[in-house]
Amino acid sequence: GDEDRFSHLIIVFGGVAGIEESVDADESMPLSGEDSKKMFDVWVNIAPYQGSRTIRTEEAVFITLSRLSPYIAKNGLASEAEKAIPMKQKAVVKTDDVEFSDEAISE
Repeated sequence: GDEDRFSHLIIVFGGVAGIEESVDADESMPLSGEDSKKMFDVWVNIAPYQGSRTIRTEEAVFITLSRLSPYIAKNGLASEAEKAIPMKQKAVVKTDDVEFSDEAISE
């Protein structure tokens, strides 16, 4: 629905030790690394079953954009120019509801 739509999106990649470590190291941050998830509306583990602690940045960007692009295309607000294109000329993106995070998986 409209509650899922957005006009701005920023994707943040953590370092080898994660975003939490970066927040802990930044003395200007008013919260701890443990509470760093509070800085974001959505926190996604894009590769929960990767099998290793690290993924190279170029791999992380590719994986992230591949997994999120259907959601972005479906829910991002269209520009004024795009809104002017008749619907029959637009590409239709169909996506399934996919849970991107491993946090909701019950064991």
